Amino acid sequence: MSADSDTGASPALPSSDAAARSSGRFYPWYVSGVLMLAYVLSFLDRRILYLMVEPIKADLHLSDFQFSLLTGGAFGIFYTLAGLPIGWMADRYNRKNLIAIGITAWSVMTALCGLARTFPMLFLARIGVGVGEATLSPSAYSMLSDTFDRKRLPRAMSLYTFGIFIGVGIAMIAGGELVQYVQQFPDFNLPVIGTLRSWHVVFLTIGIPGLIMALWVSTLKEPPRSGPAKPVSSGKGFPFAEVFGFLFRNPLMTIALFVGPAFYSILSEADSWYPTLFIRLWHWNVVDAGSINGLSSLIAGPLGLIFAGWYSSRAFNKGQTDACLRLTAWSAAGICLPAICLPLAPSGEIMAALLFPFKFFIGFVPVLIPSAIQMVAPNHLRGQLGAVFLFTTGLIGTSMGPILPAYLSDYVFTGTYALAHALAVTALIVGPLTFGLIWLGLRQYRDRYTALTAAEDS
Repeated sequence: MSADSDTGASPALPSSDAAARSSGRFYPWYVSGVLMLAYVLSFLDRRILYLMVEPIKADLHLSDFQFSLLTGGAFGIFYTLAGLPIGWMADRYNRKNLIAIGITAWSVMTALCGLARTFPMLFLARIGVGVGEATLSPSAYSMLSDTFDRKRLPRAMSLYTFGIFIGVGIAMIAGGELVQYVQQFPDFNLPVIGTLRSWHVVFLTIGIPGLIMALWVSTLKEPPRSGPAKPVSSGKGFPFAEVFGFLFRNPLMTIALFVGPAFYSILSEADSWYPTLFIRLWHWNVVDAGSINGLSSLIAGPLGLIFAGWYSSRAFNKGQTDACLRLTAWSAAGICLPAICLPLAPSGEIMAALLFPFKFFIGFVPVLIPSAIQMVAPNHLRGQLGAVFLFTTGLIGTSMGPILPAYLSDYVFTGTYALAHALAVTALIVGPLTFGLIWLGLRQYRDRYTALTAAEDS
């Protein structure tokens, strides 16, 4: 592929030109909104699985640990690994086309989950979902950083990241209703395909709409790349040496931007076990368990996003260039109390109430860290550094978030409260560790930002 306007490798614009290009126009916000809807769809496909833990486990004869491998193993690891080459592609080729192809892939693979008859078949289909979804965020981060100036980027990231909580909310609320509705019917017997259980039907139902979303994304305009231009290497292979060089030259900043948020994501991904906790401990039905988890995501998550985007932009405008990173560290401290107390709550109602502060703090990282990375990333490494962020959060968080509590529940703790104790212990260890890892890199982050802006102004 050639590096022309069709591939997205456009000549870079000075950052001031990019700001003028996007300032005061509706279209950049339209782009952010469409990408947000794609994010909604990705989380719907990702999280609906957790409303069907018990029937899938029963049909396929799985333990909690085996079930967690469908998310942390099949989805999480391959989502993580695929992000690196996709980030490389996002820095060179047409990003909105990459996203459209990815949406098509994950939607088809979600539908194929509805045809799985064995654990290996479902495992392979979940791998396909993970690889498809890996195209979205590296490409979206890069597109948004070329569409908005630095002062508005956190707010644009906030809008995009709304998709997490809307997707989780829809998956929990509408998904709960869908799961309960199809459970009322006997198994479906279809020619060629054979017998379909209720959970098969759910996967088939939510997979098909993604094809329409893929067509919509393909109509977006590919934005010119902004910032100081650097020729893209035409050599063979993936030139990750530049990425590693950037990371190793700023080791404390690297820990703060990539390792700390990865541990934070262990807490956010452990949240996927909460619907099961309501069902097991308090005997709620799937609709009630899904509704409270969905409502907390729809209400508290966006409030966290809005606050994080507003406060960090306000602090940045006042000269606090490390505002995004600093606020993330404080949110890691703030989330500890609800994350520890929630699974140990003495009633389902108290547990439900604690979901709201928990989801509020979860809303900080998805907007603050991608914004912080894009503010200090060289133009030609934006997509790849976004992919590194997804790689570390995927390797540590998306993979270990579901697996670690499940492992502790099956092999360390015993009894009815085994999963609850596992979730509480995970939060007790991970929360303070996350705060320290992020705080460690604040000074080096400020120095890097100052050096980059000085280079742009010269």
